[in-house]
Amino acid sequence: VRCFDTARIYVKGGDGGRGCVAFRREKYVPRGGPSGGNGGNGGSVYLEADPALNSLMAFRRQVHFRADHGVPGQGSDMHGANARDLVVRVPPGTTVRERGAGEGAPVLHELLRPGDRALVAPGGRGGRGNLAFKTARNTAPALAEFGEKGQEVWIDLELKLVADVGIIGCPNAGKSTLLSVVSAAKPKIADYPFTTLVPNLGVCNLDYRTTVFADVPGLLEGAHAGVGLGHQFLRHCQRCRLLVHVVDGTSPDPMGDYRAIRQELELFNPQLAAKPQVVAYNKMDVPDSSDYWEDVREGLAAEGVPPGSIFAIRRAPLAAGMLAPSACCWHAGTRCLLLLQAQAPCRKAHPAWARDPTARPPPSHPPRPACLPAGAAIERFAQMTDWGYYEAARRFQRVLVAAGIDSALTARGVMEGDTVVIGDLEFEYSCDKSES
Repeated sequence: VRCFDTARIYVKGGDGGRGCVAFRREKYVPRGGPSGGNGGNGGSVYLEADPALNSLMAFRRQVHFRADHGVPGQGSDMHGANARDLVVRVPPGTTVRERGAGEGAPVLHELLRPGDRALVAPGGRGGRGNLAFKTARNTAPALAEFGEKGQEVWIDLELKLVADVGIIGCPNAGKSTLLSVVSAAKPKIADYPFTTLVPNLGVCNLDYRTTVFADVPGLLEGAHAGVGLGHQFLRHCQRCRLLVHVVDGTSPDPMGDYRAIRQELELFNPQLAAKPQVVAYNKMDVPDSSDYWEDVREGLAAEGVPPGSIFAIRRAPLAAGMLAPSACCWHAGTRCLLLLQAQAPCRKAHPAWARDPTARPPPSHPPRPACLPAGAAIERFAQMTDWGYYEAARRFQRVLVAAGIDSALTARGVMEGDTVVIGDLEFEYSCDKSES
């Protein structure tokens, strides 16, 4: 059994639909003009927090998520339909980072509450048809655009459970039993260590308030360095408002266990040790445990634990309805109720001015590549240009001149026959800018 609280997925927005080149050919409509419609927009990929999920196990079998493409435009001024957006469900508490980014890297998105949405891969816009290029000077344009490609990216998902109260402690201290008593959760309970291998959540309703408990398994000495299961699950304590530290009274050294867990919290994240904490001394029904209760309470008080935050509990009785007094903790203006029970490749595109290489005189120097950092706008413009139309190539040439890219190439020393790369397109530079 494994807890999938980290995942790496691939998301891609849908490509925009291709624009259409068409002309009206109707009886009694002379010179009907262009009628090519625009392509539809591609679908976007969203992440949405779903309260029905509590792990990232769904991404174990499915890693790739692709939105649909937009519908191409058609004649008679018919625009293509926009594609539907793709919504990927994730559990609340999921953070999104770039692929390979470390723990300290900035978070792209954070979905904490049910219903939160985050756009991770926007879809491409549809290409324009020839009707959109009609002007007073050019009444019959013969060009259209490809649809913009949707964004594609690999992202890392990390789940940090959103809970009001986190139950921590050494293995076999009674954390799962406490969770099963204070909530309706039914975790696996047995008399051996590491019974719980995945975090368990339980919800308790008291006084018209809802409190979420999280059982954090696998904490022991060296957990921050990867010993046991703690390195994997310590992150789930970061969003808890209150920590319940369950101390096993039958342990040979209860105070040593308490200090070891506290040290692991400080080494993993100093903010964890500063969170409000309640200590529950468990298994008081065992004589070897109850005999040392007073000594342990004095030791906890010496460690700085307030006397009102120290409780002695025993194993769950047969009557599950018996409740012990509750402890209340205020943190960031939120009241957390704690119930303690009896247990508690580059493709080439040749513009119109690039003449036939066989008719061109050989350059005076060997061709050398020239990569141009043109920016996202010109790269998108080059990708959406349909090189099958002569007017589209002329339009691209005019944009290069108007944007100053042509003069920048000349200033860089680009000469006849050099290779110029703009985005995914590769061109052979020519100094001839004539209409031919």
